[in-house]
Amino acid sequence: MGKPTKISVRYSGGKLPENFSELLKNADESDLRVLTTVLMLSLGDSVSLDTKDLPTMLNMEKADLEASLKFWKGAGILKNDSSKREESAPAPKKAVNETTHKTGAVERSSTLGEYTSAELAELMEQRRVSAELVDEAQRIYGKIFRAYDTGILVGIVDQLGFDEEAVLAILAYSVRRGKKTLRYAERVAMAFYDEGITDTEAVLDRIHRMELATETVEKIKNLFGFGSRELTATEKKLFGTWTEQFGYDIEVIRLAYDITVDTIQKPVPKYTGSILENWHKEGLRTEEEVRRYIEAQKAQKQASAASDHTPKSYDLDEFFEAALQRGLKDLS
Repeated sequence: MGKPTKISVRYSGGKLPENFSELLKNADESDLRVLTTVLMLSLGDSVSLDTKDLPTMLNMEKADLEASLKFWKGAGILKNDSSKREESAPAPKKAVNETTHKTGAVERSSTLGEYTSAELAELMEQRRVSAELVDEAQRIYGKIFRAYDTGILVGIVDQLGFDEEAVLAILAYSVRRGKKTLRYAERVAMAFYDEGITDTEAVLDRIHRMELATETVEKIKNLFGFGSRELTATEKKLFGTWTEQFGYDIEVIRLAYDITVDTIQKPVPKYTGSILENWHKEGLRTEEEVRRYIEAQKAQKQASAASDHTPKSYDLDEFFEAALQRGLKDLS
């Protein structure tokens, strides 16, 4: 995705495919944003996109952008324009049943999981994928799947190797997130696949941690007074680091928040982040461990001051002083 990509728009002049309304039912918010952007940037029937800039332009993860471009190509709205390829060194034709993935090439019948009706029937007959999976998935989503939807569902099991129970857990999670499209569930599954998570127990654990992190992020927003506004990409990344990478709950984050406000008299997420980063490096995980650490540092500083016979007022220990300097540097 780093090189400029020439993308052609198959439909122009206000014309749309007859099944466009059906395509919209399967498109999520990211898909619509990508298509709108491509159409707005297009000149005539084609547009040259420097794809490395698109994630920033759209405030979108690279993987989501790639998935949305694949969706619209598979739907026949967009296509790769190969007219500018070097004749002396033609690009190798990509296999129909292969889609690139950051862990390698994942075998699939198409990049969108579009199996033919015959292929789906054969998979059911061979019990490689059960009919019960499709029935339960339809119940969770509250609708009857078309072949396109069933193809994505089957692909997660047949090509990515997920347990069927794990797939149902992903679908239930998607519904709880308000994302009732198989496209979203597929992206979640691909992200789990990247992490080597495909069995039921691991998937359930990962979903549980993700939902806890989501709840904590909402509490962080309230803590910093963000209200209901959407987080910026930088804020999402920062808060995700605290909740998912560091694994901190709201109580630990509140301690860092209190220190931030006491020190610089205003809530600044970057400064709070510098405190949490240091706690993480010190191996502190729980509120109790952090409180013990703070008390130990305070006692150590007081003992040092007493031994020097130099009266000192305690504001912050060296740990927080270092964090302060880094935080102020980031803010300047």
